[in-house]
Formats: sequence, C-alpha cells, structure tokens
Amino acid sequence: MSYEPAHDPHRLAVATHELGHFIVWSALPGVHIEHVRVWGRGLATEGRVRVRWPKGDTEVIVRGYLVGLLAGREADRIHHDRPDAPRYREGGCAADMATFRRVRRQHEPSRLIPEAELRTEAARLIRANWARIERLALQLAARGHIAP
Repeated sequence: MSYEPAHDPHRLAVATHELGHFIVWSALPGVHIEHVRVWGRGLATEGRVRVRWPKGDTEVIVRGYLVGLLAGREADRIHHDRPDAPRYREGGCAADMATFRRVRRQHEPSRLIPEAELRTEAARLIRANWARIERLALQLAARGHIAP
C-alpha cells in the first residue's frame, strides 16, 4: 500500500522514534542538533538525528547521551500502543541498543549509572513531552525534516 508521506504509518513511527532522541538531546547543555530527518516510505523508512556534541565527557552529557539512545525506543513503545499504529518491531531500535551496549561496555563512566535508572528517566521524559512529540512527528513525517 502506498501512502503520502504524512499518512504513511511507518514513516510516522520512525519520525516519532527520532523525536524521542531529539527531545532528550536538544535539552542538554552545549549540544547542537544539526538536523532531524526521515526518508523513505513504508518498511524502508529510515531516520536520523545529527548532533554536534560538546568536547569532554561531563556527567550530564554522558547520562543524557545514554538516556537519549533509550528515548527513541520509549517513544516507539508509546506510539505503537495506538490502535492505528503499525505493529511494534523491536528490530527498529537495534542500532540504538547496540550503541547503548557498546558504550556501556567500553566507557567506564557509563557503567556507573544503573541501566534501570536510565530507562526510567527516558520513559519519564518521553511521557512528559508526548504532546510535543506527536505534533512534531506529523511535521517530520510530512516534510522529511524539522528545524531544530
């Protein structure tokens, strides 16, 4: 089935996921969001948030980076609870989760923060910003990008 970009349920799902990252990372001090984009249609839809990170590993940036990685998945979960949303595919978060696991394995300060705490924070931030995410997701799905 072919949809216009704004009405493609897969494109809207990817937009929602990317906005989960965006909501967390855009609130971090010194972080600059260069762009938030989605492209493709149907199951071939992909997305990205390009970020320019500040120099140095502050505790706020390390924590925010990890929470932001998990926030895409949390946005997916809420979005896919809607009756009109496509079925949730865990694999859509595979790259984020692989990065999350790799960072936690290789970066000592990242291991000091309990994973459950990071997940709880990601879920809280997504729920608190859900109305904004829904509004921006429609724009992102339709246009393919939003101005940060």
